[in-house]
Amino acid sequence: MCRSTGRGFWKTLVWPSDTGYYDIFAFGASPHQAAYLLGLILAGDKTATSSAVLEYEATETPIPEPGALSIVLNEYGQPSCVIETHTVHRLPFSEMDFTLCSNEGEDENLASWQNNHLDFFKEIAHEFGLEFTKESEIIFEEFRVVYSS
Repeated sequence: MCRSTGRGFWKTLVWPSDTGYYDIFAFGASPHQAAYLLGLILAGDKTATSSAVLEYEATETPIPEPGALSIVLNEYGQPSCVIETHTVHRLPFSEMDFTLCSNEGEDENLASWQNNHLDFFKEIAHEFGLEFTKESEIIFEEFRVVYSS
């Protein structure tokens, strides 16, 4: 995805010039997923996301904090909205409940969320030569859209 386009987009917004942002990214692992998930976000159905802690550690990326702003790209790598993190939960995968994970807007029940995410987190861990289990920690980040183009 094109991060330089995101930086140009950031300069056009009405926030103070010294306002920083946490990240520029597209949700999902493919253009199709990026389009689908962005649609859920813009419709207000997706207000959260989850990540494996081991990915943050392996890439030495800071864990997002409340107040963090991120630019979300569409399937073409173009900026589409800005989200602000308002709550960050750090918990073992096995302790996730449906009240929380339903905010991702993608699954009908906890079992579906667990199946989809366990496979995804295992793939991520494998890329780093690590193992993800049901006891591995995740970051569950709740956000709100603060700007959309």
